[in-house]
Amino acid sequence: MGFKDYAAADIAVFVNVDEMADSHDIDGQQIPAIVDSDVLSGQSEYRDGIYLGEILVFVRSSDLPSRPVKNQHMRLDGELYLVSNCSEEDGLLQITLEANEA
Repeated sequence: MGFKDYAAADIAVFVNVDEMADSHDIDGQQIPAIVDSDVLSGQSEYRDGIYLGEILVFVRSSDLPSRPVKNQHMRLDGELYLVSNCSEEDGLLQITLEANEA
């Protein structure tokens, strides 16, 4: 078994709802994902009582119909966000979502 096989096995554990992930509604589909709002805390812009809130979503690329692109709208658990970044490493997407909050 090579390194890529071990990495794929690790991703399977990472996005397993019995291990680390939870089921989240992403654009109307229940998908195992890890949502992290703490990673980007303290990096938000604040102006006139409104700040830009950001969260990270980790999901298997095979669980989404297509890879999200910058400025695409994405609905996560009923809330509307804008994709500000999306990167992929070994089949795992790291999606940065942002929304204005008061």
